[in-house]
Amino acid sequence: MVIWITLAILLLIISINDFLFFRIENEYVLSLLALYLIAYVFGTSDYNFFKAFKLSGGVFVIAWVLNRYNLIGGGDVKLLFPLLLFAENHIQAFLFGTSMGTLFLALLYVLFHKHIFFLRRKIIISLYTFRKNRNKSILLNFVLLSLGRINKKTVALKRYVVDVMKQEIPYGIALSCGGFWVIVEDLVVW
Repeated sequence: MVIWITLAILLLIISINDFLFFRIENEYVLSLLALYLIAYVFGTSDYNFFKAFKLSGGVFVIAWVLNRYNLIGGGDVKLLFPLLLFAENHIQAFLFGTSMGTLFLALLYVLFHKHIFFLRRKIIISLYTFRKNRNKSILLNFVLLSLGRINKKTVALKRYVVDVMKQEIPYGIALSCGGFWVIVEDLVVW
């Protein structure tokens, strides 16, 4: 149960960073991998590690090739690997949750892309101001790793794109939805 709660918290943090900065930091992916290894070592994982690793590795290679042709983001490729390890026996649940998350994101961005852009911009500016005026919090720095690594003028606040079909969409959120769906299915089945 502690593993699933920790996974849910990490997925939430990843989703927030991806929404605000379109970045999935390596530290988050490494935390997910470490969490999976802990789950496997302590027996909370009921799947064959090598079988899960082969599946995740195969999908990682395919996603990496897609990334080379700019069809999927590099952060999404990194995130996909540990999430597929966690999916284990719940691959259908992961795919269902990811596709529902993608559908929700696509509809949200088609309907409200301008509002989402300005909401992101307002949140980022507020976070920069808060961070500048307060003592640095270790928890805030971990939750918003991207905040410390980019500045306001970089990718987070670039010019608004009028054409909704050219608007970036943070698919790390959709992948996190797949991870949340795996958690729900595992807890219900368990």
